[in-house]
Amino acid sequence: MMYTMTIMSIAETRQHLSEILGKVAYGGEAFLITKKGRPMARIVPIQKTKSSSKRPKTLGEIKGWLADDDPFFRNLELIREISRKQNPRNPFSRGKWK
Repeated sequence: MMYTMTIMSIAETRQHLSEILGKVAYGGEAFLITKKGRPMARIVPIQKTKSSSKRPKTLGEIKGWLADDDPFFRNLELIREISRKQNPRNPFSRGKWK
């Protein structure tokens, strides 16, 4: 990834940190932070991986991994039915779960 590196002192960085982070995150800019002219740190954008965006986030997004008639789906539906019939539990109540 190619980006232009802006050099800033620690004092300037401290004064404009929010603006700098916005430029890095949304503008793809990079900053070299210096102390008395010596490089101390670099702030660069995070490289986005292609695989993380394609990864399913819920069971509903998983298609084609199992056959439609796999027992997993029947068991999952049974669990959902039982959950719907039960009263919701309050995790903040004391004593027995209801």
